[in-house]
Amino acid sequence: MKNIASIVLFCIITLFSCKTQKTDDLVLRTAAQPSNEVMVTQAEISLADYLRRISGVVVKGSGDDSIVLVRSGGNSILNSSEPLFLINGNAYNGDFRNLSNIISVADIKSIQVYKDASETSFYGVRGANGVINIKLK
Repeated sequence: MKNIASIVLFCIITLFSCKTQKTDDLVLRTAAQPSNEVMVTQAEISLADYLRRISGVVVKGSGDDSIVLVRSGGNSILNSSEPLFLINGNAYNGDFRNLSNIISVADIKSIQVYKDASETSFYGVRGANGVINIKLK
């Protein structure tokens, strides 16, 4: 009888210790991580220069001809390897050249980069090459 009671107690403890995560909690927690975030403080520096400061982000070229890569790839023949750009959480459907011409660097509050699969899974296939979230003032 003691063995059955201990097995039942073990099963109850195991079941209550297994907790599932909600997707919303995961997205909010990864969005709150400050390690991938760079605060914009100098308006004279271009957007490409700010992105160069973040680890894991590769900016090839300079000026309007810059190519931004979050996951050091860039070897795709048919598809673009550019990340998904978000402006205040809304998807931007252009490339980095157009984005750097549209957004004034003085209006940027912070830039946050999502690199891991757990962070980019919320954005589906569009986030496969990484996600760069630009928050404006």
